[in-house]
Amino acid sequence: MAGNKTVNNKGDKTVHIRTTRNDKNHFTVVLTCSANGTKYSPICIFKGKQLPQGEVIPKDFLFRIRKSENLSKESAMIVYDSFYGHLEKSVKIKFKQHNFHLAVIPVGLTNVCQPLDVSINKPFKDNLRKEWHEWMSRGSSGVTVAGNLKRARISNVCGWIKRSWNAVSDQIIFNSFKKCSISNLLDRSEDDMIYEEIDKLIAEYERKFRRI
Repeated sequence: MAGNKTVNNKGDKTVHIRTTRNDKNHFTVVLTCSANGTKYSPICIFKGKQLPQGEVIPKDFLFRIRKSENLSKESAMIVYDSFYGHLEKSVKIKFKQHNFHLAVIPVGLTNVCQPLDVSINKPFKDNLRKEWHEWMSRGSSGVTVAGNLKRARISNVCGWIKRSWNAVSDQIIFNSFKKCSISNLLDRSEDDMIYEEIDKLIAEYERKFRRI
């Protein structure tokens, strides 16, 4: 999660970057939101068989898929990409049982038709990178006996993710669905207005982030 920029004297042949030496460790975050701007609890997937001793995960952070059932029992639509796992017959049957209609985005069009890719992922990732930089500037988790920086705990990462997701405004999510023409009024009265509004919101967010 380290940035690709640093401040150093011009002409220096060696630039030292302070890291935890865990740059190749990865985790997966699954974000879910609704067209009305509602954000649901994020799912974070780490490599390993069990939670390390002493780790505490924020309340309601991880949840089982069955908790995201369509409790209203009214017909609803889920929009997702064409990842092969989404297209399994068993997955389609499960959604149908809970009165979900599926809309699969064609290959190569997620940057146009998927709200997360269009306007939501970038502010989330910017927030997450800011969390990491602030954690590093505070001295991270201390140092090892050998003097190296300790890696972030899973509970630290979960906290970053939760705060980063909460910081994404409901309005950005609401307008992103509009920009992808998923929740627009059928009379087409919103078609032109939304494109201008979402671009303005993103530009405002980027200006704000650059000042931080």
